[in-house]
Formats: sequence, C-alpha cells, structure tokens
Amino acid sequence: MAGSDDEKGPKSVVQSGAEIVGESAALKEVLEIAQIVARSNAPVLLRGESGTGKEFFAKLIHKSSSRREKPFVKLNCAALSTGVLESELFGHVAGAFTGAVASKAGRFEMANGGTLLLDEIGEISGEFQAKLLRVLQEGELERVGGTRTLKVNVRLVCATNKDLERAVAAGEFRADLYYRINVVPITLPPLRQRDGDIPRLAEEFLERFNRENGRSLSFAPSALDILAKCEFPGNIRELQNCVQRTATLARSSVIDPQDVACEQGRCYSAILRKAVAEKIGKGANGLARDETVSMGLSHDAAAFAPETAIGQSGLIDRERLEQAMVTAGWVQAKAARLLGRTPRQVAYSLRRHGIKPKKF
Repeated sequence: MAGSDDEKGPKSVVQSGAEIVGESAALKEVLEIAQIVARSNAPVLLRGESGTGKEFFAKLIHKSSSRREKPFVKLNCAALSTGVLESELFGHVAGAFTGAVASKAGRFEMANGGTLLLDEIGEISGEFQAKLLRVLQEGELERVGGTRTLKVNVRLVCATNKDLERAVAAGEFRADLYYRINVVPITLPPLRQRDGDIPRLAEEFLERFNRENGRSLSFAPSALDILAKCEFPGNIRELQNCVQRTATLARSSVIDPQDVACEQGRCYSAILRKAVAEKIGKGANGLARDETVSMGLSHDAAAFAPETAIGQSGLIDRERLEQAMVTAGWVQAKAARLLGRTPRQVAYSLRRHGIKPKKF
C-alpha cells in the first residue's frame, strides 16, 4: 500500500482559524515531524494523552500529502466487537449476517487512494489484530461473507493513548502488528507542556463561540492568566469545554476572573482529580502540577495504576473498579485504560463482583 512521494512542501497551520493552533516549541517540533512524514506513505502512529488533538494531526498529515485529493476516512475502534469492527473496516455482502440486507463497503474501500485513521488502535481484540495484520501486509481483503478479493491502497495512520509496549510484553497486542503500525511514531505533547498556547487556544475557542452564537465576548487579561495556570488533564478538549461553559455563563461582554469556573470552585476536573487522589490515599491536593506520568498516560490513568488496583489474586479491587467505571462513564474500554488493564479483565472483574454495567 504505497505510492509516490509528495513533492510539494506542506504549509504551516500554526495560526488562528486553523485546526491546530499554537506557537510553542513543543507544538512546532511535532508539526515539523508531521509535515516531513506527510511526504511519504509510511504508516504513522500518533501517541499521547486523551484530548491532545490526534485526529487533527492525522488530518494535517493527509492534507499535506500527495493523497490530499483522495478521501480521509476515520474509525474509532474502542468498544467495538470483533464482528462489528470487521464489518466496519472490511465491509460485508448482502446476507452475510442477520440484518445485512444490502452490501456495504468498508472503511478500507472508502479510503482507497487516501488515508485511513484508526483511532484507539490499542483496544482491538487479539482475534481482529491477526485479520488486520493480513490486510496491512498484503494490501487486499474480502468483505465479510464475500469471496471476491479486493485490492486497497491506503495510507494508514493509527492513534492511541495506550502503552502498546506494555501490551506487547503482556501478550495483549501482537508484536508483528505493533511493528507494522509503529513505523513513524509521533508523540503529541500534553497541553501543560505547550508553554504559551493555552491563551492562544482559549481566544480561538472564544472566537468560534462568538461566531456560532452571534456574540462579541472577549477575555480580560487577568482571566487568561488564570486559564494559563490550569493543568487541563483533559488537554485541548477540556480547555474548549471550559471556554464554552465560561462564555455561556459570562455576566458581561468581557470575561473576568470571577466568570472562570476554577475561581468559583466549580472546576469539575479539579473536583474529580481531588476525589480520585483521596480514594487512593494521595491526599487532598491530588497530583502536583509538575508530576509527570510515563508513557503518555493521563493523570487519571496514573491514579488508577495497576499496582494500586489489582489484588494478589489478579482480580481488580471492587472499590477501584467502581471508581474507574464511574470516571469512565461506564465505558469498559475507557475504564480499562484508567486501570492499566484490558477490557476483558474489566469485564471479568465486573462479573466476579456482581456489578451490573449502567447504560446511559
């Protein structure tokens, strides 16, 4: 699945109005790598904490490549069963299974000639890993229930916030698939490492809010100073939510410090972090601002580290399990990442403890 290199140099997107906004050295470094990588067809693995903008970087790579006129197709692999994932990626023929009333092209076919983003690649089952590896190696597939072999030519970009090296060592992720997708790894910096970018992003999000709502709000410098000091463990996504919430509840056309949630004791991220820290005995202050987490795991993931959550029998502690499920919104795949375990282990522990998953 290869093609010719792009001869045209990609343009910078570090500007207001672009999907990627910022001027920090950390951001510029990964942007430069992404733009260089875009000129080839090598598989890319985007790594980093949740909310760091992996999908935007995948789009940047696509738009900066020779495949820019072809489709950009994405699929989130988290919480999808092997059967559903196989149908979504490879497609199916009519009558392949109950409900398959018509043939359907899969994401590989839809992305032919272009770029395919597989998000949450670390969550796919061992069974499907083998099927995916075959397609990547041979560049061909059959739809579910079909017999005709289809050739596909896609540029693969995968994304994950999971420690794949640990997963490979534990036998949860195939080493051969790991080497196939990890040709060019790019680790995106968390927002707390992007010096000076929080005010730029906050103003960009406020500008978007104004356009969408017919408003003309602005930040007082003191309000931006407060935001710049926040950790935002949810990274860009959390900052965007914070700006939207603040703008919606602002008392005047100028957003002052008293409008910011953390000044009112209503920062839910801080409340959650404090609750998690108290649960595991780290104290009321939670994680310090400069405390680092290895392998790109989020602060919440560190709070649920395996050594604190797993008993001697290998069964996940009930209290830790329930806390992780609540934090993850009762999505088992997300809870597994917080606990540093597999979705299968989470499901097993839920059954053993007699905990019934809640549906929303």
